[in-house]
Amino acid sequence: MVQAVEQAVEQLELTGGITSQTIPRLIQMISQTGETGVFLVRDQDSEKKIFFEKGRAIFAASSDPDNRLGALFLRKGLLTIETLAKAGEISFRTGKRLGTVLVEFKCIRAEDLVEGVSEQVKEILLSIFRFVKGKYQFQMGPLPTSEVITLRIGTGDIILEGIRRIQSWSRIWQAVGDLDTTFQNTDRIRDIMKEVTLNLEEWTLLSILDKPRTLRELCLASQMKDFDICRMLWAFQVLGIARKVS
Repeated sequence: MVQAVEQAVEQLELTGGITSQTIPRLIQMISQTGETGVFLVRDQDSEKKIFFEKGRAIFAASSDPDNRLGALFLRKGLLTIETLAKAGEISFRTGKRLGTVLVEFKCIRAEDLVEGVSEQVKEILLSIFRFVKGKYQFQMGPLPTSEVITLRIGTGDIILEGIRRIQSWSRIWQAVGDLDTTFQNTDRIRDIMKEVTLNLEEWTLLSILDKPRTLRELCLASQMKDFDICRMLWAFQVLGIARKVS
């Protein structure tokens, strides 16, 4: 474990360009290092941040208007357009947060606000996995704000869910290789139950990797769709619980 942490620290580049494989790999590496800081990603349309505390992703923020809390409540049907517009005006005029205004005027319940903020943060975090272009920067050090909320989800599950949402076959195929690529699980499988949540098909796929298997063999042996098999192999590699073998 200590060796894995040291390797992650050595390999972690604090700034760079984003490619199709960058985001999942870097989030896992930051998690392994146990560092505290802000991971920032930018493209031409938006800027998003993940706040890490001792290697754990605990908060996220975004400049994308579609990630705003009001838009989330509108999509969920908790607000009308008119209510959102009026609340936005009051928020701008008074300097109060939109969520506070919505609760004060009984547009939503206090528990709706707590659940909404948690969902908002999680969705921002998972949306970062879609970045395939742009720049990233990891700013190590104490978190710059005391207003972050702590997400109740492990970084392993964040990586799994983020990759599960990726629909780009070219990204997945690039991460996997070809039909003759051979995979096998690693010693990390011993700790996997503590870190991630897999469904039955995913656990079965992982169990098949108890000895070297080609991608062709895995597609024949598993009940999962070939697309999903490849996507999970990518996730397993990022998490370090499976690897390519020669």
